[in-house]
Amino acid sequence: MNIDKLKNSILQKMSQEEMDSKISQKIDEASGLIDEKGALMLVAQELNIEIPYEDDEDFDYTISDILEGQRDVEVTGRIVEISSIKEFTKKDGSTGKLASLRIADNSGAIRLTLWNDKADLVADLKKGNVIKIENAFARNWNNKMELNSGSELSIERLDEYDESKYPKIKENYNISELVENLPASIEATVKLAYPLKEFNKKDGSTGCLKSLILEDETGTIRATLWNELANMDINTSDKVKIDGFVKQGYSGLEISINTIEVTEKTDPAQAKKVDNYISIEDLTHYDKELVSVKGKILNKSIVREVEFPDRVAKVQEIKVSDGTGSVRVVFWGNNITKLDDLDEGDEISLTNCKTKKYINRMTDSEVVDLTFTFTSTIELLEKSKVEIKLNSVTDLIEKFNNNELDADDISFGAKVYSSYPTKEFNRYDGSKGMVKSVELSDGDNTVRMTLWDDNTNLEITEGDTLKILHAKIKENNGYYDINTNRYTNIEINPKDLNLVSVRTHIVDINEESKVELQATVVDYRKQDLILNLCPNCKKRLSMVDSNSGIGICEACGEVTPNEVLTATVVLDDGTGTINGRIYEANISKLTGLSIDELKEKNIEALDLAIGNEYIFYGNVTMRNEDLELNIRGIQEFDINKEF
Repeated sequence: MNIDKLKNSILQKMSQEEMDSKISQKIDEASGLIDEKGALMLVAQELNIEIPYEDDEDFDYTISDILEGQRDVEVTGRIVEISSIKEFTKKDGSTGKLASLRIADNSGAIRLTLWNDKADLVADLKKGNVIKIENAFARNWNNKMELNSGSELSIERLDEYDESKYPKIKENYNISELVENLPASIEATVKLAYPLKEFNKKDGSTGCLKSLILEDETGTIRATLWNELANMDINTSDKVKIDGFVKQGYSGLEISINTIEVTEKTDPAQAKKVDNYISIEDLTHYDKELVSVKGKILNKSIVREVEFPDRVAKVQEIKVSDGTGSVRVVFWGNNITKLDDLDEGDEISLTNCKTKKYINRMTDSEVVDLTFTFTSTIELLEKSKVEIKLNSVTDLIEKFNNNELDADDISFGAKVYSSYPTKEFNRYDGSKGMVKSVELSDGDNTVRMTLWDDNTNLEITEGDTLKILHAKIKENNGYYDINTNRYTNIEINPKDLNLVSVRTHIVDINEESKVELQATVVDYRKQDLILNLCPNCKKRLSMVDSNSGIGICEACGEVTPNEVLTATVVLDDGTGTINGRIYEANISKLTGLSIDELKEKNIEALDLAIGNEYIFYGNVTMRNEDLELNIRGIQEFDINKEF
């Protein structure tokens, strides 16, 4: 794939800064499991930009760029396998010829099959030659990509080439030198030996499989032993020499073993246990390798879902610190159950997690994530004894103003003052997002909390108490906003959170106070529910034509009105009465009717609320020389919850 050409196509639709930001976002959304090339392709797909796989003569075409069905393939590579010319009898009785060779570059390897007169092209070639193939065609054969010869195929042996583009031909390879679709011999130590597994073959017989994790000084790789080989006595710490075939596995390269020899046997009972844990600050020296670390859990994210082109996967993350630094550890699929009994502050060990190194484009620095794979294990070393101290909303605001807390990592407890409906919005990349706002109070001060995407699924209603861990706070024009993220943990009505009730009586209400009021709806003002407002100045329209739907605004003239549902109800708690002004969704809560049903029934709908008792949340203002409660939230009165 021509990266530069693809970037230029994207830059026709956005700025360099926007493109870099999107690439960084895609890498972050995939928890670092894709590189810049993969992120760039995702961005291009969202913008409906065709991905260029062919280009002019200066395009550096590699084996990994070959696609099924491609014709006139032109590619260079080093010969790593070459056959002799074989003859066979065709159906018509004539003699045919067949030869094959396998070429490799640093992106992979592929076999070329040569038929009849084209088979003679191998006569002057040998293993190790770098050749240029032209006018081949690609096809999928036995689930593997291969090249075939046509009448125009040609092969040229190159005398001058860039040695760094091709793998070296060696008797034994280091693990870091292995290339996909190549046979190879390696000498390594068994880092992990998994138990033997049996499975049923298609013919009804029983097959055997054993997996090993092999390690040398340059890296690690998974190896598989099949059938008779799987029954060999091979254990952790044994040193082995193997011949096999390298292929792309589920989580990277792996090698299927053809022959294996144990060169040094280790007695498991006598094997010395070695502490192979790596300090987190040193993880930047490892990429696509299995490592082990120890540390304390700093944060534990919520479980979220990630959409891929072919599936939806669940993912959960933790941040772990060992004093030298912190690292994100990603758990996919069923592996998230490993975190069920673990809490923040717990000390754990993680073994054989795979490293993924990438560049954080926001800071232009190297970042390493760990992925918990099928080879990984997690162990609780010590349960946390530290209790997180929760701030009240008032303490939170005071400490924030005095710079006495980390604004990017706050924990507090509060009561839900208002809970607004979830809204859907379009992101700049065309995907859908969800957002929900909640107002929280401790009776003296109020903050607004914004929930995004998966967090909007939490069933939060007025009157609930919330324990909120690891959120962010910022000041916005005199208001305080709480933002949640993937590491924010929200507990609804936790048993260990006791908040003093801020409920008051009508007789004690003062102007400009925020109140929680238990009261009964005893009456309502006889006026239309539908209030027609000017969409420009937001003032009430003096007239609306019922036929055309056009309204008259004294300031703006003819406009199409904005319809807002509003009502005034009379509340009584036994100590007095107060008018309560109520809007839209809260009218639905009082009556149990939808917005459309309310518009149809109009003022008569409020008869359904008469005599019912609720908990009301709002702030008190002065209106026409009388106190009025501006109702922000409503909760049905539940005697069991009250107790």
